[in-house]
Amino acid sequence: MRLYFTLFTFFTVFYANTSYAKILIGLSSENGESLKYSQQQFIGHLESAYNCVVEGLNGQYSVTTVPQARLIKMLADNEIDIAMPLLLLPERDSFAKRSQTLYKVNYELITHPHKYDLNLDTLRSKVIQQGLVYKRGTGARSLLFRYLELNADSNQFQEHQVNTWRQSVDFVRHNRAAVTALPSVIAKDIPLEYFDGLERIKMPTPELGFYMSRRFSQTTLAESINALANQCAQQT
Repeated sequence: MRLYFTLFTFFTVFYANTSYAKILIGLSSENGESLKYSQQQFIGHLESAYNCVVEGLNGQYSVTTVPQARLIKMLADNEIDIAMPLLLLPERDSFAKRSQTLYKVNYELITHPHKYDLNLDTLRSKVIQQGLVYKRGTGARSLLFRYLELNADSNQFQEHQVNTWRQSVDFVRHNRAAVTALPSVIAKDIPLEYFDGLERIKMPTPELGFYMSRRFSQTTLAESINALANQCAQQT
């Protein structure tokens, strides 16, 4: 009943807000099988909550699919209204407004085994020696720095950026970097042999949702979308 009431409220506000006759949604093209857009539907492991939110737009939206680094820039420049799927990170709060949490996603830290315990001190030492690697345009860097308690402004080690999740695993496999991090749903799409001889460590679970541009977030329509997101998250 609460969801129907929210939808009714949303539609009322939506049609009253003529300045946003068409909402532009930006979708990251680098999600593997976790979230894609096809035939006016989001499909993939994360489709449930995102489809729930978008269905509330009653077709009054368009979707553009771009690389994630480009998506973040478009969001910061107010070129899109909504960007998804995105980790809800403090550094992104400075230029966009986060949604309610739709999912909590599992991330894995990938590294080589160590003859002694793989505690944080050991992992930090490995990073200083070999550096770290992450997929560009994602929240993987922020999660690695937070988990390993590294100084984001440090120049003690080398950072590598790659274009795909699989490339980040390759860097570690071939000892070009000490660690990387990737979502567990993405790891499922990578052949198991890529992880042969590697250690997979479960990291603290970050929150996933979407962001609204600063310009769009100031509208009453944005408030209704966020309320709907809260309802959709409770159903997942």
